[in-house]
Amino acid sequence: MFVLTSSQMREIDRKALHVIGIPEVVLMENAGFCVFEEIKKDFGDLKDKNIAVFCGKGNNGGDGFVVARYLAQVCPNVKVFLFDENVTLTSKVFLDVLKKLEVDINILSEELLSSLKTQRFDIIVDAIFGIGLSKDIEGLYKKTIEYINSSGAYVYSVDIPSGICSDSAQVKGCAVKASKTVTFVYPKIGHILYPGSYYCGKVIVKDIGIPEKIIKDIKVKILTVEDLDVSKFYRYPDSHKGDYGKVGIVAGSKYYPGAAVLCSNAALQSGCGLCYLITPKEALYFQNFRRPEIIVLPLEGKEGVISFDGFVKFDEFFAKFDVLGFGCGLTKNEEVEKILIHILENFQIPIVIDADGLNSLSSSQKAKKLLKSYKSQKVLTPHYMEAARILNVDVKDIAKNPIDAATKIASEFKAICVLKGSRTIITDGDEVFINVLGNPGMAKGGSGDVLTGIILSMIAQGCSAFEAAKLAVYLHSLSADILLEKKTMQTILPSEIIDGLDNAIRRLIKG
Repeated sequence: MFVLTSSQMREIDRKALHVIGIPEVVLMENAGFCVFEEIKKDFGDLKDKNIAVFCGKGNNGGDGFVVARYLAQVCPNVKVFLFDENVTLTSKVFLDVLKKLEVDINILSEELLSSLKTQRFDIIVDAIFGIGLSKDIEGLYKKTIEYINSSGAYVYSVDIPSGICSDSAQVKGCAVKASKTVTFVYPKIGHILYPGSYYCGKVIVKDIGIPEKIIKDIKVKILTVEDLDVSKFYRYPDSHKGDYGKVGIVAGSKYYPGAAVLCSNAALQSGCGLCYLITPKEALYFQNFRRPEIIVLPLEGKEGVISFDGFVKFDEFFAKFDVLGFGCGLTKNEEVEKILIHILENFQIPIVIDADGLNSLSSSQKAKKLLKSYKSQKVLTPHYMEAARILNVDVKDIAKNPIDAATKIASEFKAICVLKGSRTIITDGDEVFINVLGNPGMAKGGSGDVLTGIILSMIAQGCSAFEAAKLAVYLHSLSADILLEKKTMQTILPSEIIDGLDNAIRRLIKG
């Protein structure tokens, strides 16, 4: 399913009006009816309900006028609250209809708003601000939103909760906390990313009669099964381990031995034929948790962490690998940076860089330059802080616009970027996929190491880097969601996500 920005939605509306010839009043009528339809479906008989409809001055308010008209036909207790009668021309059409129907219309003031606290509404319709909001909310608007949130009513937001920026999902000062949001054509970014998603409640997408033919060049999508190529999971009866790829993983230290174990276990469990773990000897004390099928290449370390001199002794093995993972649990030091530069200068195999590999990349201009010119496939898997270091910005800037951050990283390094978060973003710098699976039980150290291992395995089995990233993110989250069927979020462990890959792959293949 596509995800739209506010400018894309405005362009779709413009084409509907000027290219197809659908009048704006028709689209507004359809939108308002869709919201009414959803309320009727949820509550059934409305005649005994007390309902308030809060309408702004823009077209979102016009949608609210239409909702109010339909509600007034089946419920005698509908009140409409306006901030100003100076509304858009299209909205005025429907406001005038309400006046002729003698619907109870009130102009909001602080005194009126204060008096509403003594009244009880069962249902509130929020039609104050639509998808075009760009500045922070204040004054009477802010106080009204605060009232709505404290009312105890079931709240329907029209298109998007008032106060949420539809392009960044950020709260503009304050925002309506909706029980349900009814949006049109396709969801917007503010419905999908956090914190906007939290404020939306349940999101319902409705068709308002805009032809699909005018919806073009949309680059952002929600990641679904339809976007995945599961053909690589098929195995021919006469195949052997070499058909499923050789993964090399440079990971671990005496401080973070578990990262290497999680990454390599995940790679093997998700189907690669052979997995080689290159790790300092001092990290081997933790290897009783490692799957026995993993081939360990222990190297001489320096104070428990990877060393350049120890690493180069294994250069000959790199000719065997179909893909290389670099970074999990290595720690950040000059040796790691030297090894990354050595790899980028001397080898041309697909590479997945995570964790301390990304930290070394962010601090080395030489590594950045080499990665940009690296010819083979490459995947970068930063979380928000790592992305901020790479782009040399504040982490708050990443949180405000993660899609922009991910596409910048992908474009700058000509790589696939997997920006990890509550909504993980996968992009090649052009197309963008947002993953909506997963749960807060994944918010534990080690989850990222597991994801890196799955990505490596998918590449080893013949997927392109982009396809591997999409498949891995989906499987990783699906496994965690399956675990949630029997466990609480608090008790889910990254190692259990690895064990759950069997069920996740089964469900994925079945569709």
